[in-house]
Amino acid sequence: MIAPRDDSNSFPITEAQLTGHYFETLGYGMYLVTCCLCAQTLFWIPQPGGGERLRRRSEIRWLLVSVFSFLFVVSTFDDIIGLVHMILAFVKYKGPGGAQGELTNIHEWINIVRSFDQIGIMIVGDFVLIYRCFVVYGRRLSAIAVSFILYLAGIAMGIKLMQVEITTSNAAITLNSNVIKPWWSAFFAITAAQNVLTTSLLVWRIWRVEHQNERFRASRNTSLPAPVHQPRLRKVIRVIAESGLAYSTLVFVTFVVSLCNSNTLYPVSDAALQTTGITFNIIIIRSTPRRDDEFTDFDQTERGITSQAEGWGAGRAFSGLQFISHATADQRKTTERVSVNVTIRSTTDRLDDGESQVDAYSMKEVATK
Repeated sequence: MIAPRDDSNSFPITEAQLTGHYFETLGYGMYLVTCCLCAQTLFWIPQPGGGERLRRRSEIRWLLVSVFSFLFVVSTFDDIIGLVHMILAFVKYKGPGGAQGELTNIHEWINIVRSFDQIGIMIVGDFVLIYRCFVVYGRRLSAIAVSFILYLAGIAMGIKLMQVEITTSNAAITLNSNVIKPWWSAFFAITAAQNVLTTSLLVWRIWRVEHQNERFRASRNTSLPAPVHQPRLRKVIRVIAESGLAYSTLVFVTFVVSLCNSNTLYPVSDAALQTTGITFNIIIIRSTPRRDDEFTDFDQTERGITSQAEGWGAGRAFSGLQFISHATADQRKTTERVSVNVTIRSTTDRLDDGESQVDAYSMKEVATK
């Protein structure tokens, strides 16, 4: 069996920690920019006539706000203690081994806390991704069963990793040591697999919803005035696919680097920590909070109306439609006169600014037998 290559000498721990803090600070600056835009989306709502207003308490998605606050606190705290660690190692520490002796002390409280930050922020980010998939699939547990099992496995790996770091007898080790590396590698591998699976499920479901909407619009009566429809969900698909691909790729790269026994693990994992918050913010910024309710309504409509539509011979579920008036019939012995007055209202959300466009049509037909 070939022994894994050890690149710790070519890229020493001192350089790796300094490079990691630089990448984390760079990512944190990008993260702060997205935080401002994300807070605007979470706490302000666009008005139909222009302008914005603060959301009422009942209009605020408190789950998203809680996750947003947690990610902000952890990202900020980790960047601060990373700077403190550099100062302690290169300026304050006068013990044996110099800066390297300080940075390789795995029992140092900063090293333990930063590992906890890395694990905690990724677990919370994965929870939001799985919850969004759960909502998009109409809150069906069967849709997220495999993702949730991988999620629990990732939590178990994270707990084991923290236990090993705290209780290991040899304190002068790095994250590439044989004691810690298996658990780090397993954690990143499970996280990458879970993200790829859940993102694929999200994209498939949203594509299917948009495909059915396009089929309905194509089959609509051409005699009616056709409005200009925006691609309602294609932007959502692109946002989720791009964000999920970027984050999953970075996590996978972290996993590969951890297998290579390279101290490059430090800058890559520090960048992944900030990327978690950036990915969460971008999805919130580019998709309105109303999307969760929209997909829940679609799932209920699809399962409820499909059975009726099949009975009528239509074989199609209509989402986003409200039939707001009903047929009336006056039956006679020899003559049956049916008066039908149906108004169809289609609501299209604009992804960029959260506004809605309502298109209404009226059909009136009188049939006499």
